[in-house]
Amino acid sequence: MTTEKKAEKKPEYIKVEIARPRAYKWSSGKYLGKLYKEALENRKLVTNRCPKCKQLLWPPAGVCGRCNVEAGEDWVVMSGEGTVLQYTYLVFPLWDPHYGDRLANPYPTATIKLDDGVFLVHFLEEKDPEKLKNVKRVQAVWKEEGRGRGLGDILYFRTIDE
Repeated sequence: MTTEKKAEKKPEYIKVEIARPRAYKWSSGKYLGKLYKEALENRKLVTNRCPKCKQLLWPPAGVCGRCNVEAGEDWVVMSGEGTVLQYTYLVFPLWDPHYGDRLANPYPTATIKLDDGVFLVHFLEEKDPEKLKNVKRVQAVWKEEGRGRGLGDILYFRTIDE
């Protein structure tokens, strides 16, 4: 009997890999969709305002996190200019968590308070560490081509004279 069990062969499986594109679509929703559309078509940053506390919601949202009320459709076009509060100058590459690309971006990252009161984290055009110490006022510089990534459509913020 033992020889019969040993004589039984296990089934042999053949592995066939089929490479297929995995195209997918996702919705950014009503509020972020408006931000993406305005960035793409008009090179503008927009957000909405809470009807109760009148604070700008960033990023645009359906409900105010402070008041817990529906935000509504009070859209505000922001200026795209602001003040640098702090910056970080990295000397090694990172990975973009949204697109999986290697960020070989030489631009310093800054926290910017837009004139409208919204805080953004984005790149600065100025790369010289000595000049960075004096950067105060900046303005968004938009991509000419290949837009459609929301805030990623802004190349960097350029220093402007006060």
